Amino acid sequence: MDRPHLIIDGYNFILRRHDVDSSDEHALWDARERLVHQMIAYLGQKKMLITIVFDGQDIKGILQKHRPAGISVRFSKAPMKADPLILEIIRKSNNRKSITLVTSDRALAGQAADLGCHTLDVENFLRKMTRKETNSEYSKKYKPDLTSKEMEEWLKLFGDEQKD
Repeated sequence: MDRPHLIIDGYNFILRRHDVDSSDEHALWDARERLVHQMIAYLGQKKMLITIVFDGQDIKGILQKHRPAGISVRFSKAPMKADPLILEIIRKSNNRKSITLVTSDRALAGQAADLGCHTLDVENFLRKMTRKETNSEYSKKYKPDLTSKEMEEWLKLFGDEQKD
């Protein structure tokens, strides 16, 4: 059986969660790095693949960094957007049913679903990520409960922000 494969629509994910100036390459680079590190942490002990796909080219050398097994970062070749690359990855898969695409882009999600993979919007994926897995073997062994400070930092970076 194929391992589950999570494909993240990178900028869609970032821009749904953060107020990032898309013209500021440094801010985008920082946001990309935070997302990659969040997905590395999420991968943890899971037996799955994670692919994060971004628009454009890798100006800051993200692809040259060493990543743990199971996680990859892909960039579309400018001027191509990430959506066609995501759909290409899905089409080339031998088991599309093992793929879950995380995007809040309804058109892309619809095309991916038509190809036979699962889809999940960014907000629901974040809720799923932060939900405690009380019955998992990992939870029993490592007790991954977050401290209030860790949860505050997690929510600050990727959770729902409450505005005053």
